[in-house]
Formats: sequence, C-alpha cells, structure tokens
Amino acid sequence: MKGRKGWVYAGLLATSVLVLQGCGGGNNTPGNSGTSGGDSDTNTNAGTETVTLKVWGDLGNQAVLESAYNEINAAFEEQHSDIKLQYDFAQNDQSLSVALQANELPDLFIVQGDKTPKMAEMVRNGFLMPLDDYNLDLSRFTESEIAYGTVEGKLYSSLPAFLDTQLVYYNKDIFADNGIEMPGTWDEFVAALDTLKAAGITPISLAGKQEWDRAWPVYALAAAHASPQLQAIAEGAGDLTAPEIGQAFQYYRDFADNGYFGKDFLAQDTAAAQFAFTNGKAAMIIDGTWNNSTYEDSGLNLGRFSVPNAEGKRIVAPSYSNFMTYAVSADAEHPDQAVKYIEFLNGQEAQQILENHAGLIPTISDIEPKNEAVSELANFDEAGGNIYSLLSTLATADTNTPDIMMKDLNPKLLTSKITGEEAAQTLHEAANYEK
Repeated sequence: MKGRKGWVYAGLLATSVLVLQGCGGGNNTPGNSGTSGGDSDTNTNAGTETVTLKVWGDLGNQAVLESAYNEINAAFEEQHSDIKLQYDFAQNDQSLSVALQANELPDLFIVQGDKTPKMAEMVRNGFLMPLDDYNLDLSRFTESEIAYGTVEGKLYSSLPAFLDTQLVYYNKDIFADNGIEMPGTWDEFVAALDTLKAAGITPISLAGKQEWDRAWPVYALAAAHASPQLQAIAEGAGDLTAPEIGQAFQYYRDFADNGYFGKDFLAQDTAAAQFAFTNGKAAMIIDGTWNNSTYEDSGLNLGRFSVPNAEGKRIVAPSYSNFMTYAVSADAEHPDQAVKYIEFLNGQEAQQILENHAGLIPTISDIEPKNEAVSELANFDEAGGNIYSLLSTLATADTNTPDIMMKDLNPKLLTSKITGEEAAQTLHEAANYEK
C-alpha cells in the first residue's frame, strides 16, 4: 500500500505488468444457481450431518455470472458432500443495506475489499468474521491482493484474481463502413466520433439513467487525461483543482453537448444502452471488462481499445474484480463450512471456471486466459488513477465525495448545468486531504 489508505496504485501498476505479460497472446430477477435445502439434513451417503450455506450472488451481474457460478457451486458441492449451497442472486446495494440494518445477513456475501470504505465499516460494526485463525493458503496472491481483503491487519474475504477497468467496445463493421480505424490518439478518437455523428450513427451508447453505468466514461477519461494528478493527490502532493481533472470532467460534458451519446441517452437504462450497441444502433459503448462476455456473445464483429490520451498513451483506471471476493457473516451458523467456500474461491479451479465463462483479465499466472481476445482487454500502457477509489479516501462522515460525483455532479455535467472545472472545485471543497 502506498499513499492514502485504500489506494493501491503501486500494487496495481505492478500487477498490470504481469497481466500484460500473461495475457499477451441489470434488470434481473433473483434466481438460484446452487442446490437449495433447509438449514440442515442428513447425508445418508456419508453418514454425517449436511449443512446448508446461504450465499448471495451479484444481482446486477447475474447475466454474466450465473453460468459460471452454476459450475463453481457444483464443483464445490462435489468436493464437499456435507455442504449444500443455497446460492441466490439477491445482492445489490439496497438488499445489502436492508440486511445490515436488520442484522439478517446470509452466511456469505460479496464485499468490495479496499475499493470502497464499506468493508472496513462492516468490520468496525462487527458484521464480518475474521479469517486469520483458519490459516488460509495465500501463497498464490500478491501483497496488494491480500491487502484488498485485509482490515487493520486481519483478513476478512476471499481474494481477487482478476483486474477490472473500463474501455471502449466497438463495432468493427461500423468502423470499416465509415472508413475509421481504431484511434491511436485522443484527436483521432474525437475525429472518429465526429465522423460517426455526421453519418447519422450514435457514436457511443450511454445508460444515462443508471448511476454507475453512466459513470464509466468519467473513469476512463480521468485515467487517460489526469492520472499523474490523481496519483499526486493520493501521495499527498496535490488537490482536485488540478486543471487536468477539470478538463477530464469537461470532456464528459462535451461528449453530451456534442451529441456523441445520441439524443435520448438520459432516458436510457443499462439494458437499453447495451441493446443499442449489440444491435448496431451505436458504434461504441464504454463499459467494464467484467461485461466482456456480454458483448463477445452478441455475435458482433467486436473490437476493444482503451481511451488514448493526446500523446497516444493508453492509461486506464484499474481495480480488482469483486466477482469472487466473499466475506463470512459474523453470525454464520456454520463458520467452518463457510470458510471452506472461501478456500474454494481462493483456488485455481474456481478462478479458472470464472475465466472460462466471463473472459476477464487474470492477475495470477496459473489462470489461463479464455481466448486471445482477453489480450485486447489488457492492451494498455499503464495502470493509472481510479478516480472513485481516490475520492473514497478523501471522504468524510459529512461529505461523501464519491457519492457527490456519482449522484450529483455526473448528472449535472450530462445536462450542461455545470462545467468540468466547477465539478472539480465542488469535489475539492468537499474533500478531506488530511487523512
């Protein structure tokens, strides 16, 4: 760890080098992808008690994860005949908040590690069970991956094995039909946007209604254009008034003002934005690497690139994937069996299953990339600043800087109510640089 608490810039930068070397070549309804059952029954084959663990999956990413967790959970139950999994895609921000308030957490649920302050808050309030007494084998993981699941020196979650970032998915056929090549510089990117707009094609499909999905361009633009400034803040040597940060926000507003998101993007949810792209109504979509399989399976002639800056350097906003990072509730009825699931998720077998289904960027060398397309996801020059993670380190009890950006400033930028400089100034005034 370096600089402010929760900032993993240095560790992720080292990880990105390994990734590049190794990879060179929600509107869903809750479902059940495991075996359901009561709290316990009798395992007649083994002659021992069988316990049931209640596990929550990521509701918002059910479409991406369901087939993978069907296989992961089946493999786990095959190895542990005395454990059944009641695995439901039931977790989102709202359901987790309700469960925490009512103290009715499932046995295992997803946490986001040190990407946000939430896991540490749950630890401080006694909701999570520490895992240190179980002496888990962490030898496959780096220090920064272990730090992800650690709070005040104790481990509380299974560990990440994949890297997330945001990039541009594009329709190669639309590009070719309009004489556009994959842009190598920022000016070439903007020229491509103008060419597509002039041809009557929506350049970028955006889910303007969705708090998180409308923010992915901000992550990508901030990383591409203001990474040195974000890193300086993380190291205590700068602040959010740096002109480059305001300019990154201004580019986001300019994309909306110039019609690059189309006409009706403010009324568009995630499903509609993805549908517009996969059905050829838009040439590009800026989205996370975690949705790679969604676009890969669409049948598009698909390409991928990270946003280039003025010099043509591709700097991205990295974070560890939380697709496999689970914690055990402090009130779990069967903690020893719950830890068995943690151990399984930490292992190569489960991680390879997820890779085979989702095609993510692995950070551990013994996970084989799904196909050569994964190398496009990892085709960046540098792991740079993640603006959300940084803002999380600058938050106070009274001023939640990440929420200010996500809930207030981004909508105002998209509707031309503020400038990029004003957005950066607002965040600066709310930030606590003294941590």
